[in-house]
Amino acid sequence: MLGTLGLCVLFPTSVRALPSRRTCVFFEAPGVRGSTKTLGKLLDAGPGPPRVIRCLYSRCCFGIWNLTQDRAQAEMQGCRDSDEPDCESPHCDLSPRAHPSPRSTLFTCSCGTDFCNANYSHLPPPGSPGTPGSQGRPTVPGESIWMALVLLGLFLFLLLGSSILALLQRKSCRVQGGSAPEPEPEPESGRDWSAELPELPELCFSQVIWEGGHTVVWAGQLQGKLVAIKAFSRRAVAQFQAERALYELPGLQHDHVVRFITASRGGPGPLPCGPLLVLELHPKGSLCHYLTQHTSDWGSSMRMALSLAQGLAFLHEERWQDGQYKPPIAHRDLSSQNVLIREDGSCAIGDLGLALVLPGLSQPPTWAPTQPRGPAAIMEAGTQRYMAPELLDKTLDLQDWGMALRQADVYSLALLLWEILSRCPDLWPDSRPPPFQLAYEAELGSTPSTCELWTLAVEERRRPCVPPSWHGFTTDPGGLRELLEDCWDADPEARLTAACVQQRLAALAYPQEARPFPESCAQGSPPLCPEDCLSGPPHGHPPL
Repeated sequence: MLGTLGLCVLFPTSVRALPSRRTCVFFEAPGVRGSTKTLGKLLDAGPGPPRVIRCLYSRCCFGIWNLTQDRAQAEMQGCRDSDEPDCESPHCDLSPRAHPSPRSTLFTCSCGTDFCNANYSHLPPPGSPGTPGSQGRPTVPGESIWMALVLLGLFLFLLLGSSILALLQRKSCRVQGGSAPEPEPEPESGRDWSAELPELPELCFSQVIWEGGHTVVWAGQLQGKLVAIKAFSRRAVAQFQAERALYELPGLQHDHVVRFITASRGGPGPLPCGPLLVLELHPKGSLCHYLTQHTSDWGSSMRMALSLAQGLAFLHEERWQDGQYKPPIAHRDLSSQNVLIREDGSCAIGDLGLALVLPGLSQPPTWAPTQPRGPAAIMEAGTQRYMAPELLDKTLDLQDWGMALRQADVYSLALLLWEILSRCPDLWPDSRPPPFQLAYEAELGSTPSTCELWTLAVEERRRPCVPPSWHGFTTDPGGLRELLEDCWDADPEARLTAACVQQRLAALAYPQEARPFPESCAQGSPPLCPEDCLSGPPHGHPPL
């Protein structure tokens, strides 16, 4: 047995990491002491083992197998803490390391390609040194177990020790009090990233409201006003610079896009300082959090939906205003976690970490640094639940990638509109909407794998269910269903633009003011809803 894990099914190419990061299989057998999960960021690739980890400190994967006469069993798989000469191998070539018992041997490998530690390429031939059954000095009972534990412990110690040592050697600085030492130039940035970033002694960190692999978002205060502070690790300087460049584009001010305040450097208390983005804070939280806690009547739901479409249409639009040029922008990570609720109940689109400036008719050359570098960068997207079928399937149109990324955003927008409408009591019998669920959660659960999403959205072309009770609610009986179907169509070119979505939503929200749609925004004829959707009579709605 060669330990085959079926990685071609579990981890298709759409899960793979950025070109600059190695992606490995992650597994730790029960009872194994120590963990290497801190050497990378665990990715959501399925509910059970094996999992996927994106390496933070190296481009090298490792694996440890326990080989007996009957079978080989994986003990540990994950990321190395540094690149060593044996990491240059593209395959997992096993080498014997220890004897846990007279009839078993621990083998290890290091390799330098994505998922190369999923399987080992071959076993040493029977009778070779180190394998079970080979001739040699008889093993003293207990000695081999002790040696195996010592060697395994030494391996883990070396793996973790070097990363801990590196962290301890970094200089730290504080936001408040005293003069901060200059941080070391970041390898990813190629220069001293802190040179142009001021410290803000009046910036106060209150509490963590979100934490990711390379960023932590804090609630805080600046000059007595509540703000959100997005703190980047010192290894994510390139990500900080790209997001800052987008927020600082001229003309990027809109009621339904999170407002950028300033960039800075620092950190809470004794933690190492890093680059910071200070942004507008919306205390009501994310759209996902809000919909989990609240229902919204027809007027409030339309306010959220329409403002969300307005924000996306603004990002996608190329415009000159007051002598300032705003290029078109694709968000690429629209999700209900990345949309915030304003005090008036409308939406503001946030997190431009993966956003891209798109080619425009009037685009000045100064935007060139924010352009993607090759097809892999264009294909990169955010939360896989909201990825358009062409991103899951790797069939995005690279010839006209600017339009293709807009179309992918509109697909994500449709899923968010469905989530908003699913919590509107006026659309449900007896005014009792079901508990909030994310798009596709009813079909695939809370942690769908990329393979499951591909099967559902690409192969089967299924979408979240639109119950019949939604159909006759508005003055246009099929308006809601047709709008959603025209946004999440399997054919990207058949989808509406964000501007058309805005017009269609305005017509549903204010039918007395509706005007004829432009030909490009005309309604289509989507397929019928599946029979298993919840049915019920249309329900009246209060005036807006």
